[in-house]
Parts: sequence; structure tokens; C-alpha cells
Amino acid sequence: MATVKDSWQEAIAPIKALRTEAPATKTGFIRRALPEIEQALAEGHSLKMVWQRFRDGGELLDVQYKHFCTYVGRVRSRQKRIAAAKSEELGSSGIKLATEKEASTTGLVPHDPLVNWRRVEASRPGFHYRGTEDLEELVYGDKRKRQKPH
Repeated sequence: MATVKDSWQEAIAPIKALRTEAPATKTGFIRRALPEIEQALAEGHSLKMVWQRFRDGGELLDVQYKHFCTYVGRVRSRQKRIAAAKSEELGSSGIKLATEKEASTTGLVPHDPLVNWRRVEASRPGFHYRGTEDLEELVYGDKRKRQKPH
């Protein structure tokens, strides 16, 4: 009788075999090769040189240079979005951000995306009419509503 562990290993074996196969898409190829591409760029090689080496290496990635740049850009931006989502979830200090309810009980301040705008808006020089005054008070000088004759 097969154990759960054995059947799990049998079920996952085809998935593990995918790691040794070449990716089916060009984007998948770039995604898999991105760490090596980034390392080559960090060592001072140009993206064009990396592309030429891929072209010289065989038929795995036969694309024009501009398409190669597009693929690399897409994969990089996707990885940045994923990293930003993870860091936003954890916060910059590695601690999960507090909700408003948790903030009131723990004293932590929740993230305010408009904090810079509010700071700039408060310190703008000059006159800025915001239109929050009551029209009756502006016209008649007090808050009394003027009675209209019937």
C-alpha cells in the first residue's frame, strides 16, 4: 500500500521535471535567465552584449534586439511590482502594517498615501480660496438666513 508521501512524490514528479526543461515562451526564458543577465550587467557588460551571446549560443532565443530589451523590461518591471507588493504588505521595517482599528489600540499610525500632498497644500504661499464659507455669511456678514417675502 502506497503512503501519502509516496503518492505526493509521484504526483509532483512531472512538475519537478519542468524545472529541467527549457521554458516554452520567450518571456519565460528571460525570466529564468534574468539573474544571470542582471549579474552580467552589474559586472559592466551591456545588454546588447548579453543579447549577442544569447544569439550566438543557439536557437533557444532567436529575437531581435529591440524585442529582447522589451522582454527584459517586462520581466524586470513585473519583479519590481511583486517586490513592491511584498514590501507594502510587510512595511519597510518588515512588520505587517497596522489597520486603523489596530492603530487606535496599539498606537501605530497607518500609512497615509496623501501625507506629502497635505504637507505641500498646507504650506502653499499666497491666497487660496477654498470655497468652504457659507454664501449667506459672505453676503450678509452673519449666519442668519435672510427671510424671503412671500
